[in-house]
Order: sequence, then structure tokens, then C-alpha cells
Amino acid sequence: MIIEKPVPAFWDWIGPASLNWLIAVGGLLAVFAVVGFLFLLVRTGPAQVFPIFFRNIAKGFKDLCDLSWKRVFAIAGLIIRESLRKKVIVVCVVFLVLLMFASWFLDPQSTDPARLYMSFVISTTMYLVLLLALFLSALSLPADFKNKTIYTIVTKPVRASEIVLGRIVGLTAIGTGILLIMACMSYLFVSASLSHTHVVIDGEDIVAVSGEGTDATVVAKGETRLANWHKHEIEEYADGTFTVKEVNNHTHPITKVVEGDTVRYVVGPERGTVQAKVPIYGKMKFRDANEFEKTRGINVGEEWEYRSYIAGATPEAVIWTFDHVTPNQFPEGLPVEMTISVFRTHKGNIEQTIMGSLLIRNPKTGLTAETNIFNSEKYVTNALFIPRTIDKGKVDSQPRQLKQLGEETSFDLSQTRLEEKETYDLFDDFVVDGKVEIWLQCLDNGQYFGAAEPDLYVRAKDANVFGNFLKGYLGIWQQMVVLLSFGVLFSTFLSGPVAMVTTFGILIAAFCKQLFLQVAYMQALGGGPVEAFNRLIRHENLMTELPKDFTTSLIKFFDMIASGFLSVIGLAVPSFSDYNIYMDSVAAGYNIPWNTICVHGVTTFAYVIPLFIVGYLILRNREVAK
Repeated sequence: MIIEKPVPAFWDWIGPASLNWLIAVGGLLAVFAVVGFLFLLVRTGPAQVFPIFFRNIAKGFKDLCDLSWKRVFAIAGLIIRESLRKKVIVVCVVFLVLLMFASWFLDPQSTDPARLYMSFVISTTMYLVLLLALFLSALSLPADFKNKTIYTIVTKPVRASEIVLGRIVGLTAIGTGILLIMACMSYLFVSASLSHTHVVIDGEDIVAVSGEGTDATVVAKGETRLANWHKHEIEEYADGTFTVKEVNNHTHPITKVVEGDTVRYVVGPERGTVQAKVPIYGKMKFRDANEFEKTRGINVGEEWEYRSYIAGATPEAVIWTFDHVTPNQFPEGLPVEMTISVFRTHKGNIEQTIMGSLLIRNPKTGLTAETNIFNSEKYVTNALFIPRTIDKGKVDSQPRQLKQLGEETSFDLSQTRLEEKETYDLFDDFVVDGKVEIWLQCLDNGQYFGAAEPDLYVRAKDANVFGNFLKGYLGIWQQMVVLLSFGVLFSTFLSGPVAMVTTFGILIAAFCKQLFLQVAYMQALGGGPVEAFNRLIRHENLMTELPKDFTTSLIKFFDMIASGFLSVIGLAVPSFSDYNIYMDSVAAGYNIPWNTICVHGVTTFAYVIPLFIVGYLILRNREVAK
């Protein structure tokens, strides 16, 4: 799975992130304090402004500290009942209708049906839930102002902080309930859509082949009948076991049943269609042709620099260093999966794959063994296995060099003595203090392998599929909470339609934050917002330079002003594209690590807290809340 923006380790991230958050929130509160002071100065005059100002600050701080959760939950309950009266559950009915007709639009012949169906249900759920959160949060409080029901609440001993927080909690609760219903419906839909089996008839679909030998001798070959637009090739061995070729990322178990003279084959349900792989990633570096360590490989001229390349039939290698590799976790050996890029300098036989090798190396002694030779195609996943016991014929007689810049050698070969054994143990001979290196080399001359750090990983025991599916929906929940907090904030001082449009603008900016900041910093093609608008109405090419005249100077001046304003908004808006890792992980069959959930969970509440405080300050200073 491609990971261009890896999520940082939580404990490395939380310190700097907390400091930046405190600075941002402190600056926001300082702006509100200055604006409030200026309003008081105009209304009360310089003689009374300071006592009233500090009295209001003390009262606001006391309101937040004395907040009653009993009243908050009471208001939340009212919001839930009000939402149910508005028939918000109809969104689940709409979602069910979409699922019923989804087969009309989803490609039944897809080679990766799990990714297709997972992406469909998660993206559809996300758009429906975010739109629901937008409407409910932006229209709820203005409707109370319009219907005068807010006056009934403020006459009770209820603080403005409890009104704002109660709405956030209530809307979150109703959104969470709807999201859980849609998650269960989605999982049932995906499971039912992908569930299938095949038919195999003896003598027609599978036939005996002549051969004598060991239990591994193939005694019958064939293929299954067509189901879900695909077939599987079958091989039966002398020991009664079967090999079913993987198609569309899954296989099937087969059982042979003999009843007298009748033989029939029972094909079980699919295996591996929906997975929750747990990858253990290593740190990546490169070895060049002179055996020196590098941080990057060769640039073959591709515009996307995500991957770096090594040349074939040379000492060059991509090296991954893994930590905390223990025999308790991998008693039989290391299962390795990789999805690498192949760059051809000459086509040759285009159908022929490129040969590569996988090696394991002791980072301390340099002891190296070539454990796997494989054929690789561009972006095709290879599942390899490094066994626990390694034959001496695969072990190099000399340690592999990996020199640092300025060094002539990484080992004093005259002092290095590699113990000769008949067999070597993975953990005794190659793993040192839980650390081991895996090397990737290309064997074909004139061809290149390209890799990024997440392209090769050691696969640990799979996680629970349904649990991982729910974690994927947790990403939608976090976006929903942030969006409805913005909606509640805008609804405290804007009318319903204006609050809805403003919240929708935040939603669009959140999905396009990177582009938004490029426009704000005038890094986008076509210049800043004013220049881009000028080019649009005049039908000018984005690459054409503007004439050096007064009009252009004026455009540049306004762009500088707009740039500062848009930069502040862009930095304050959350980045919903960062939450794509949830959908991408579930669709690709990877477990979502708790580190990612913790980082994004803290980020979510880092937005909710200041939005709640600002909403409280605004509502408290409205006439109706006094």
C-alpha cells in the first residue's frame, strides 16, 4: 500500500503537536480578548472598561469550570429526540437503496473485488454522514432562535457553555448511531457480495495425470467451473492435498469425498478476499555499486519520486532494517510481502518477468544468505517466506560489505571469521538483538527495481477483519465530529442558510487543504486567487506572464492581502485527506494500527475543544443568552 505521508509515532508527535496547539489556541483566545476589549471600550468608556473586562473573563472561566454534565446530557437528549423527529434515520434508508442498486454500477469482472466493494461502501457512507452532520449542526440552533424555543432554555439555570456542548454531544451521539447502523449494513453487503463457491466435477473439470514419485507428485489437474466471472486452476497431489491458484486475491479449500465408486469434490468458501494484514515496516536505505550506504537510489527520470531505484546485475541493493524480530512472534520464519516497481531500459520479451533475489543479513557480522529467487512484475505483490532453517549452500562465504562514506571497509576481513555450519538458524545466526536486515537485488542486466519504505514488510498475524472494518469507520466518525463542531460554532452567530453554506465551505476546504494552501501561498499554477480570477475572465493561459503594468501590480497587491487571509484559514482548517488512510487501509486489506487512531483521535478533539470554547464565547455575548 502506498503511504506518501506516514503517520508519526504518537509519543514522538504529541509533544511538538501539543506545543503548537497551545500556541494556536492561545493566539485565538488573545484575538477574542482584544476584540472583546475594544467593544467594551466603545460601549462603557475607558473608566469602566477594565473592571468589566476582567469580571467577564473571570465569569467565563467560572462558567467553563462549573459546567454541569447532567445538564449537558439533558440538552443532548433533547437534540437526539429532535433529530429523530426530523426523520434523520431516513439517511439509512437512502444508503440501503444505494446498496440494493450498487451491483448496477460496480464492475463484476474486477480483479480486486474486495477493494472495489470496500471503497464503495466506505466512501458512500462518508459522504452521506458528512452531509447529514452539516445539515443538522448548521440548522439546529438557528431553528431554535427562529421558533423562540431558545428562550425557554435560557430562562432555566443553563449556561451558554452547556447549550453549545450539549448540541455537540447530542449531534455526535445521533451521528454515531447512524454510522454504526450503516457500518453493519456495509459489512453484510460486502460479505454477501464477495461470498461464492465453485463447482468441480470429476472426469470433466479435473483429470488424472500419470506420474509416480513422492507425496508431492501431481496426480490430477484441472480447473473449477466459472463463478463470479473467474475460475481457479487446481492441482491434486499424491498425499491427498490440493493447490488452488489464487485469482482475484483469494483461493478456496477443496475436499475430496470418495463414496464407493463415486468421487466428488467439495469446494469451500473463498479465503483471503477480505483481510486485515498486520505489516511490520522497517527502515530503508540503499547500497550503491561501490558498496557504500545511501539514503536514495537511482533516479530513472520518473516524475513521481516516491520510489528510488537500483540497477540489475550490480552490487546495488535496497535494504530494510527490522527491529524487535523475535522467535516467539515468528517461530517458523519470516513471511515477507513486497510490491515493487520495475523499470525496463529494454523491453525484450515484454511478457517475461524480471528476476530478483531476497537476502537476509546479520547487521553486526555481515553474514548473508540468499533465501529467495523470484520473478517480479510491476506493482504485483509477491508473498515470500524466509525459513527458520537455512542451508549452508545459500550462505555467502564472505560477509557483505555496507560501507559508510569515508570508510574503506565496514569489516576488517582479516579479523572476521564466519562459522561454517551445515545449517544456519535464522534467529541464532542472522538476528542480533532483535535486529535483522533484508536485502533486495535485481538480477537482470539493464533492468531496475524501484521501492519505497512501505513496499516491503514482514507480515505478522492478521487482525480481526470485522474489527478492522469498524476501525475504518472510525475515520469517518472523526471527520463527522470535527465538521459538526464547525457547524455548531457557525450556528451560534449566523442564520441557518448562511451557517450551512459556511460549513459546506469548510468541508470543501478540508478535502482540498493542500490545494487551498498552494493558492494561499501563491504556489499554484496561475498565481493567487485574484490573479487566477483575472486569468479566468480574460481567458488567459496559466503559463502566460502578465504584462508589467499598473493593473498587474494592483492584482499582485490584492493577492498579497488575500494570501495572508487565506493562509490563516488554510492552517486552521483540518485536513480530511489525512483520514484517507482509513479507507485505503481497509480497502487494501491492511490493519489500521492503533498509533494512527490515537494521533487522529487527539487531532479530532484538538479541533473540537477550541471550537466549543469560541462557540460558547459568541453565544454568551448574544443578547438571548444573557
